[in-house]
Amino acid sequence: MRKFNSLVLCFAILFVSLFTATQKVDAEIIKIGLITEYGDTKVGVILREDATTSSKKITNISDGVSVSVLGSKSDVGNAVNNSVGRPWIWYQISYTSSGKTYNGYVREDLIKVTEYNTDPTFEQQLADFPESYRAALTQLHAMYPNWIFRADKLNITFDEAVTMQGLSSRKQVGSSYISWRSMEKGYYDWPTGTWQNVSNGGWYGASKEVIAYYMDPRNFLNANDIYVFMQQQYDANTQNEAGLQYILKNTFLANNYYDPNDIYSSYSAVIMEAARQSSVSPYVLASTIIQEQGTEGTSSLISGNSFTYEGVTYQGVYNFFNFGASGTNENLVIKNGLAKAHANGWTTRSKSIIEGAKKYGNEYIAIGQDTYFYKNYNVINPDNIWHQYAQNVADSHSSAKKLINMYSDKVDISLTFRIPVYKDNSLPSEISPFPVQNQLKNNYYFNNISVGGLTPSFSRYNYEYSLSVGADTSIYVELPEGASFVSQKSYSLNVGNNVVNLTVKSETGYTRNYLIHVNAVNPCTLSITADSASHTQNVVKGDTNGDNTVTLSDLANVRLYLLQAINLQGNNYIGADTNGDNRITLSDLANIRLHLLGQKSLN
Repeated sequence: MRKFNSLVLCFAILFVSLFTATQKVDAEIIKIGLITEYGDTKVGVILREDATTSSKKITNISDGVSVSVLGSKSDVGNAVNNSVGRPWIWYQISYTSSGKTYNGYVREDLIKVTEYNTDPTFEQQLADFPESYRAALTQLHAMYPNWIFRADKLNITFDEAVTMQGLSSRKQVGSSYISWRSMEKGYYDWPTGTWQNVSNGGWYGASKEVIAYYMDPRNFLNANDIYVFMQQQYDANTQNEAGLQYILKNTFLANNYYDPNDIYSSYSAVIMEAARQSSVSPYVLASTIIQEQGTEGTSSLISGNSFTYEGVTYQGVYNFFNFGASGTNENLVIKNGLAKAHANGWTTRSKSIIEGAKKYGNEYIAIGQDTYFYKNYNVINPDNIWHQYAQNVADSHSSAKKLINMYSDKVDISLTFRIPVYKDNSLPSEISPFPVQNQLKNNYYFNNISVGGLTPSFSRYNYEYSLSVGADTSIYVELPEGASFVSQKSYSLNVGNNVVNLTVKSETGYTRNYLIHVNAVNPCTLSITADSASHTQNVVKGDTNGDNTVTLSDLANVRLYLLQAINLQGNNYIGADTNGDNRITLSDLANIRLHLLGQKSLN
């Protein structure tokens, strides 16, 4: 009897265990929406704050974009969908674009919602990925069950990677936002207060915050941006000339051309042949050419026309991929690019595209830089960090976006994505945010740290020092205008080694730490005095010209700024930002107007 009871008990335990295990791996249902704008003219579907057409607009979402569906509710104004005789249903969605996440409502006729079952067994495939990747990859797997995700474990930390990309003009921004520009050595001239153009066309060194955003894989693990990590090999089974036309549409590559010396007259035919010979996806080749030459294709680098620079004339040569096209001015860029084409014998459009594709395949795809991410951020081989295709910090993202229409509705295609995993799981706990966009400076530096015995001597771009003290000691820190000191002003030191962290905050709100390793011979106090000349606390709200008063001139300046007729920088920008939200908007204009009318105090 006891044996029987024991057997029953074992079966009972086994049953419970199996039931529990089954419960743990039960599939979940997720809902994904596809924006479906009707009509031939596509201007974007409006995302609204609430479920009604009178609600405030948040942003526009392009046709064909995938979004996460969080819930639904009926029209708050009871507006009726006459086709079904009930109030309109609005879907609450979450939408990520260019690093910004928007939450709001889209009406049912503008979105197609599909339910997907998650795959319980996929959890096992996620073992090589950090926890912070897994929810996004699980959703992608539910939508595209044949996609393969590979974790590339790197031999470099995230901070090391960002720092390397910030050196030697490796990553640049063309944005007019000062907040996107680096003030590191070589990018900003402190005596004159000016940024240095690092290449032709007003490009500047990218700030570490911008670089961190584009190098954090978690920002692109969604259905619209994942193509940053897609492997770029040619696949004859899934890539064809008909599909290529999606990318070429409305660009110069959609047209035929005539050249008696060229055996081709169709760009699409040339690109397909280039894909076959180079083993690179034709969609990637087309995207790259468009990225380099624009949609109009008017550059002298691909015209074949005569071009003379410093007495040397180039004619009848083409460089569609802009190999070697670099320099400090436009003419030098063109000259170097044409010289490269001449040296390679690219005397027809087809030669330039086919041979350029083979060069791209050999120099990037064949050595492991076979995704947009690795092509432009060579963290897969940091010893050759200089071997990167583009200096534009956003090139990977903008190039990959051209592939969305090619693959977003093809759920049965098997694609492989190589996703970087940084050494020691060193990504920050929070996903690197989309950088602020304003005219404030990333001036998180000290002009000086003054104390006897500081080793080495202070340098603005050196962030770690040593100091020995035997009694109470004072440190004087001098700040750039607009920056502020935000760490402790007094430290009680123990005998031996102490680490003192001096933190400076920039106008943009970002911070940087300067570390001082203090060896104390006796217990004592270290005091820090910050230069009050940073002036940020003394800026008069509403003052946009530095005269410490708020007048009609300041109201006019804010209006002109909003019309993009003038630029406001530094303390003038801070003064115009009357509500302290790091932006200048109509609210600030209204605040100054009310202040001048005596109806509101700005202080």
